[in-house]
Amino acid sequence: MKPNTFKHSLIAVGVTAALGISTSTMATNTTSGTTTKTVDIKNIATANYDVSGVKQPEVKSNEVTVRVSEQLSFSLLAQNSDGNLTDNVNNGGDVAPNGIIPFKHRLQNTGNREDNYTVNLSNVETGDDAQYDVPNSTVSYQVYNADGTPVTGAAFTGTDVPVSTWNNSTFPLTAGQYVDFTINAKTLGNKGGNRQDLNLTATSSLLPDANKTLTNVDKSVTKLPTFSIVKTVTNALDLNNANDTATYQIVIKNPTTAYSANATDITITDNLPAGLLIAQALTTNSITTSGSATKGTLNQTNKGFELTGVNIPVNGSITINFTVKKDPNTALANNALNHVKVTDDLDNNPATDNTLIDSTDSTVENVTRFYPVDDTDSTNGTNATGNDGNDSTQPLGTIKRNLTLTNPTVKEIAPTSGTAGQATHQTIITNTGQNTEGDVAGRLTFTITDNDNGTADAVNIVPGSVTLTYDPDGPNGSAPAQTAVGITPNSSGVYDIKTALPNGIAPTGTVTISYNVSSENAEIGFSEDTVVKLTASGTGAPTVAPVTDRTDIKGLTLVKSQALDATCKGTADTAFSSSADPLAATPGQCIIYQIVATNTSTTARGFDIQNLVVSDATSNFSATADYRGNSFATTTTTGNGTVVSSPAALNSAATAVSTTINPLVPQGTATMKFSVKIKTNR
Repeated sequence: MKPNTFKHSLIAVGVTAALGISTSTMATNTTSGTTTKTVDIKNIATANYDVSGVKQPEVKSNEVTVRVSEQLSFSLLAQNSDGNLTDNVNNGGDVAPNGIIPFKHRLQNTGNREDNYTVNLSNVETGDDAQYDVPNSTVSYQVYNADGTPVTGAAFTGTDVPVSTWNNSTFPLTAGQYVDFTINAKTLGNKGGNRQDLNLTATSSLLPDANKTLTNVDKSVTKLPTFSIVKTVTNALDLNNANDTATYQIVIKNPTTAYSANATDITITDNLPAGLLIAQALTTNSITTSGSATKGTLNQTNKGFELTGVNIPVNGSITINFTVKKDPNTALANNALNHVKVTDDLDNNPATDNTLIDSTDSTVENVTRFYPVDDTDSTNGTNATGNDGNDSTQPLGTIKRNLTLTNPTVKEIAPTSGTAGQATHQTIITNTGQNTEGDVAGRLTFTITDNDNGTADAVNIVPGSVTLTYDPDGPNGSAPAQTAVGITPNSSGVYDIKTALPNGIAPTGTVTISYNVSSENAEIGFSEDTVVKLTASGTGAPTVAPVTDRTDIKGLTLVKSQALDATCKGTADTAFSSSADPLAATPGQCIIYQIVATNTSTTARGFDIQNLVVSDATSNFSATADYRGNSFATTTTTGNGTVVSSPAALNSAATAVSTTINPLVPQGTATMKFSVKIKTNR
């Protein structure tokens, strides 16, 4: 950095203020106000001399004056190529979810004396939709002289400096010097269409308060491609003809949305379900594109294929056609759904965690991380339109029946539930096939059994509590779910869907099986599994994996421990121990007792313990020790992130030290402490 040839001390500045300073100010968005100070430096020369050895009077010269004009001002300019490089806004940059976007700024000393500038980067907290991960963003910078030559030295340049260490840095700049910043701002949790803003401030160390800080705003919009995946089957597969083929077509389009972006370097994967093989190898003729979409590189086996390096611009598409045949060595999977997956590293940067997975299989995709709304994945033969982000695939025509049993639940109940404390488990039957299920007696049944083989124990299924709730078009349809109806098993404990739902379950329909469990004198920590098994019969009947529910016994645990207070000062000298081994003590010493009550139920599924009284009978110690009084008795409760202290006390009958807690929340603890002194005159 070039040195200043003329500087004033703080005292000199004060003197010039006394002499009189002229100040002019102008305010813009990018340039500070200008403060001008005039300082007069007056100088008189003197001379002393002798004549013939005789001292002569001192001679003074005329007075000369140097008038110094000091100007303080600086600018902070937003430098992204958004049409204006002289304003305070970097406007409208596009960024991927959890991606990185560069913002450029220039800070310049436009005055004529050295000043120090402190910089800071922060989120704009209101008015936008998402935030930046400011601490993990980085800044690169270089200081330049007024003529544009870089200032050398480690202090004047930085590359990818974390904002967590860069914030509040100070840059000393002489007149005309400037520093160029590139902020690599990392977004955090932003989704398609979100707007996110940053503030960059620079603060002068010398300018008055009204002019000392300038602010630039960095604005970005979250953009990403949208994938509509439509997979169709144009003919059924004749399983009696080993040479018969079925034809699949996959159309993947990047439709226009409010946050559209070109898709680059994506991967398309298709793995056939069990029982199918690709009948004829794919070629470049099997793949067509629209717009400027590219086909990428094809890798394939007889069980599927993968296209890498595919590009699909907005409104572009890629179409893949291929044929399949029956695998003679493997049984055909139920429903034979053939899913397609699209994978896109949204900013093609392995350092950022924003790889989008979209698929016709909703269990493998992560679209909700990146889009404001979830997509719909149709697997029942309904085709997506291709004009939005919804996807579809079709079951192969030969297998039309398919059922799933989902929603295993874990519930918690107290050792004795009574009626009000019973837990309700719910299992969901979904008809993902193309035929109505359960409309014929005996064709669709279920059982509910616990792992005690029907023998009554501490946790049991409540007789008569089983109900069915039918939703004819599933949770995503427009038809409302019907009122729950009770269902009764036969003498073997088998429930027949036909008895409660005479018309059965339509395609895409769901049935929610609800049943209660109760407990009586169960031990805390005990668990019991309940298995719901669905059985379909008849032609093409699928095998449905059962669902296992679990009921956990939760409640109150009580642990008593003790510690020595040798000098009776009121605090423990040793760690509290709940060991059965005796604690060594002598007459005249004090013992601090601690009783910890814990509500073991979890915050997610638990319950409050109400009207809890923790009590320690005085008869436990009165023969050998004296209670030291209520001032040494305390209660501390925790739960829901709070800690509350309250007294514990000897009850009115002097028979116990006790405390009352209401409620004790899930995972909460209540700790009662009191002190006794070992008798010396026993």
